[in-house]
Amino acid sequence: MSLLTLDIAKCVHTSNKFAICDKCVEACPVETIKIDDGLISFTPSECVGCGGCDAICPTAAFDLDDFKPINYVLNFLENDLDVITCKSDLPCIAALSSEELLSMALISPQTLKADIGGCKECPIAAKNLPIIEERIEEVNFLLEAMEQKKSIVLEELDIEEEKTPANVLSRRKLLSKDGLKKAVSIKQQFENEVASTDTTLKTHVVTSADIAKIKQKNIPDRRSLLLMAMKRAAVPETFHTINIADISFISQKDLDESTCTNCQMCYRICPTGALFSDGRGSVINFNPLSCVQCHSCHDVCEPDSLTLRPTFSLANFFEPKIETLVRFTMKRCDECGNFFDYRGGEVLCRRCKIEEEEAKELWGIK
Repeated sequence: MSLLTLDIAKCVHTSNKFAICDKCVEACPVETIKIDDGLISFTPSECVGCGGCDAICPTAAFDLDDFKPINYVLNFLENDLDVITCKSDLPCIAALSSEELLSMALISPQTLKADIGGCKECPIAAKNLPIIEERIEEVNFLLEAMEQKKSIVLEELDIEEEKTPANVLSRRKLLSKDGLKKAVSIKQQFENEVASTDTTLKTHVVTSADIAKIKQKNIPDRRSLLLMAMKRAAVPETFHTINIADISFISQKDLDESTCTNCQMCYRICPTGALFSDGRGSVINFNPLSCVQCHSCHDVCEPDSLTLRPTFSLANFFEPKIETLVRFTMKRCDECGNFFDYRGGEVLCRRCKIEEEEAKELWGIK
């Protein structure tokens, strides 16, 4: 049985108590993942190891001990395979995100097949099969919109499940360097098996190490893979614009300068650094290729100044550009000396204006 773990530093709920993301909860076929007051919890013994939670998580916060999507994709492409099936070393096709499936289709020289023959008798197919079908539909739509002559075909194939040979080591091999590595691996697998039978509800606690990881703002491996795949893709004659509802893992944004307070929360909370500023906070920039559509920046924007653009230009994949959403005129506050976005009138920052108004109220000055 696979052991599911959560890298809490990657989960948007860790850095943002206002986060509304619950994709892992909705995708879990056995309903063991729960979110209570921003805390993620699950029971290891209830997990079936399908990998669906990791594939749907915008920041890839979940992890299975015996399956790494990036390793599967690279091995698939290296061996020129054309059938994606759970009857090999893939727990479920739902363990592959739209980005990973799109990357496989773009890089592979042949039409890929997604085998759903095993879904007929699979106890988790009721939840996972619609997710697989929706993901394949999204990938094929994007391939067509990008004018790529590629696709992934859903088929019910009669494939015999591969059997994993028993790991048997002779005494000489066991004492060798490779044998010792193998023994350690087997020991780790055994410990993971024991851990996966744990019926205790796992609730995660944030440590100082997690806080340090949050500040790193890295994009998931699947995004790096997709960017590599896009470099190999043929540049289309026309860069089409699609509805934002037709793409689940990236976005473009608009920002209303008139209502934005330059509170800086949106780019401070962004887990991948898609939103960022300069040292003085005089600008808010956006890199679409780093956006994972986690919605966290929108969740913290009190005036709702930041919105998803209703359309997405596929030119971002082929001719990436940094967008400047807003620029502010910065001045140094006459009272505290800190820089702030000046919008006319007294050269006072918002904090000093509030303090001045409160002081006048206390003194009875109008």
